[in-house]
Amino acid sequence: MRDESDTIFAQATPPGRAAIAVIRISGDRAFAAPALFGCDVPPPGRFRLARLVDSDGATLDEALILAMKGPRSSTGEDVVEIHAHGSLAVTAAIMRQLAEAEGFRPAGPGEFTNRMFANGKIDLLGTEALADLIDAETDRQRLQAWRQRDGVLHRPVESWRDALVRLAAQLEAVIDFADEELPGDIEARIHADTRALADAMELVLDDDREGERVRAGVTVSLVGPVNAGKSTLLNRLAGRDVAIVSSQPGTTRDIVSVRIDLDGIPVTLLDTAGLRDTEDVIEAEGVRRARHAARDADAVLLVVDASMPEWREDLARLQELAGAAQAVLLTKRDLLGLEETADVLADLNGLATASCLVSLEDDSDGGGVQKLLDLLRALVVPANRPETQSIITRARHRHALTRAMEALRATDDIDLGSAPELAAEEYRRAADSLGRLTGQIDVEELLDSIFSSFCIGK
Repeated sequence: MRDESDTIFAQATPPGRAAIAVIRISGDRAFAAPALFGCDVPPPGRFRLARLVDSDGATLDEALILAMKGPRSSTGEDVVEIHAHGSLAVTAAIMRQLAEAEGFRPAGPGEFTNRMFANGKIDLLGTEALADLIDAETDRQRLQAWRQRDGVLHRPVESWRDALVRLAAQLEAVIDFADEELPGDIEARIHADTRALADAMELVLDDDREGERVRAGVTVSLVGPVNAGKSTLLNRLAGRDVAIVSSQPGTTRDIVSVRIDLDGIPVTLLDTAGLRDTEDVIEAEGVRRARHAARDADAVLLVVDASMPEWREDLARLQELAGAAQAVLLTKRDLLGLEETADVLADLNGLATASCLVSLEDDSDGGGVQKLLDLLRALVVPANRPETQSIITRARHRHALTRAMEALRATDDIDLGSAPELAAEEYRRAADSLGRLTGQIDVEELLDSIFSSFCIGK
């Protein structure tokens, strides 16, 4: 059981050999930590160069010490940082000496951020944004995390809660003065304002899940018959040989994955076994996994050999297997004559809305790869959004906001004159849902889940 009164410490920089290692200390006894190493704490907001000694008085290291007085610190508590040399021996000795001191203990995962939240330095949305920033792989993820950290969702949520308070006050007048004459249009105004509030939430929800795509990434399965060029395609997109390419049918037996950055959205591409009937037990298992990948992926790129006479039938079977998010890539254009190419393109335009015909083997001008990237963008990057507009980045946000909107919509069918208390309950439900977004209510279990994903020094 964690004791919140303990002073906690952890290495805030990655473990291992480095030029500098930062040991962060937070809590009531933080300002006493330098004395454990035979030196004085500097004035708050100032650095001090000091020689650290161990418990036997021997020199341990020469380090910079920074002190920050709570509540004007990152955690809201007294904080001391020791900026030592990044030697494994030095950092281990500092951590060991702190652990042996009374009232000090190593921090758990995310415990520094947990104390930031508990002391009002950050709300739940900001906490999640900080976790997203730490995990960011692309510039778009980084920018989205900072938008969330700066309150892009917090601000409208607070505005909506304020609007709910005003609506509740008007409803209270209807309840308290039911026997007295009130303005004739008050009920109509309450209904209209409630609908406007629900409309504002619905507008935010209608974002094609862009924020979740940017944060979590998108999985795209490459699915098609044997020897259609799926492995060649994967290697071209990866820029290296990650999948074995062979003219022997059935070469790919298991799923091979590659992660690429597509306009700031992390895309995981899955190369799957070619779909066909086979007596080979291992290949059959690969085909089964390929079918599962086609059903479970966020999107599917159907890869078909355009030089085969039966390509139209192959495509029709694949389109039935894949979900709604699908695009078609016809390969081996270099094997087609001019008339064949024209016929294939004419048929393709009538069979698929998102498609292209390329040559993966002969692409000297780079046009085929560019067409392919454009096709992937159409599949995974939200359309008509030159600048990101989404402010929802997690399924939790969407669920809470949807519940709030549904509660407000439910008031449309309530007669405020005869049953205002029913509308009041719906307002309470909406307010609770919005409160869960920022962490104002009922968040203990959620906090444990979020903070456990942080590294120890956070």
